[in-house]
Amino acid sequence: MKITDGHLMLYWCFDIADEIDISMLERQPGWQAEKALLSGIRITPEYIQYSTPPLLLKLGNQKLPRGLDAIVEMKIYEFGVVTIRFTSVIECELEQLVHLSRFVQESYEIRALAIEWLKKTIDRIITAAVRPVKSPESDWEDYAIFWIHGFDRKMNDELLLKEYGDCISKILRAEEKQSSQEKEDALKYPLSYYGEDLTLIDWGSAFIYDPWKTFDVLDVIEFSVIQLLELRVYDKILDKAIENAYDDLAAQRKRKLKIVTISSVLSRFSRIKLDISDVIDRLENFLKLVGDLYLAKVYTAASNRFYLDRWKLAVRNKLNIIESLYAKEWERFQTTRMVVAEIAIVVLFIIDIILILFEVFKSR
Repeated sequence: MKITDGHLMLYWCFDIADEIDISMLERQPGWQAEKALLSGIRITPEYIQYSTPPLLLKLGNQKLPRGLDAIVEMKIYEFGVVTIRFTSVIECELEQLVHLSRFVQESYEIRALAIEWLKKTIDRIITAAVRPVKSPESDWEDYAIFWIHGFDRKMNDELLLKEYGDCISKILRAEEKQSSQEKEDALKYPLSYYGEDLTLIDWGSAFIYDPWKTFDVLDVIEFSVIQLLELRVYDKILDKAIENAYDDLAAQRKRKLKIVTISSVLSRFSRIKLDISDVIDRLENFLKLVGDLYLAKVYTAASNRFYLDRWKLAVRNKLNIIESLYAKEWERFQTTRMVVAEIAIVVLFIIDIILILFEVFKSR
């Protein structure tokens, strides 16, 4: 079966700052930017929308390996993430996507091109960034979406799964050989709204048959990939913070718990916990899909594939460890202050007694 109308969407998501002032970027001269709103053909409530729509910039064109011509676009999100997207037209036999999928998911050259485009624009974005990271290209997530709109024969979700499920599972897993269990797992979460469309989401790529060329499903998957990136980044930050905290506290205890240094450790604990909790809350509230059951199902499927709940649990547990360390050290800190205060009171009391005795002996 031949694809007569389709696109390959390659996403590279980078964490570049804690926060980006979108309104400030909009006011910059020379930006050909527009707000990227959710759009679809289903009837959905008006509130199903980004809390602060990201900016979409059309950057130009790029030659990719394998003779692919791509349109390059960038999305800038308020919570400090930038997405570079390469969009290429694909018109070939469905089976040829298996080799293409393996190539794009292993291509260091495409990643280098994405980083190059990021570096071309990063200086202007940083002007509106809060606490930009030192190496923005170091934290990233990539994802491939095979977005198909037409075949050389009439197709629907049931026919695709029945006649070409084996091929689609190979595309999703980028593998030519698969066990029956792997095939079953790759096709575990099929989604269709009208029966003439199909969405299948896997760890490294998604296969979407969408004759109407709507972007809402793509955007929800992209947002899920961004959540995975941010949770990985926070998990790494917390690992380092906890490791440093144990080292710092061990060092402080060896030095007999200096109050000033312990206070700085507690201050750092509090700042890390508040910063990460705030960003996670903003990220989770950025896109609410309660009123659109189909998009909610898409997000749930992506969340399951990316193990977002496990990542969230890991981050929450490490935040709890930070909280526990903070509470224990705060208690130790307060105890130390009380001991010091009591010692000071005793010393003053002794001095007072000595002075009284001195006055008594002096009067005699």
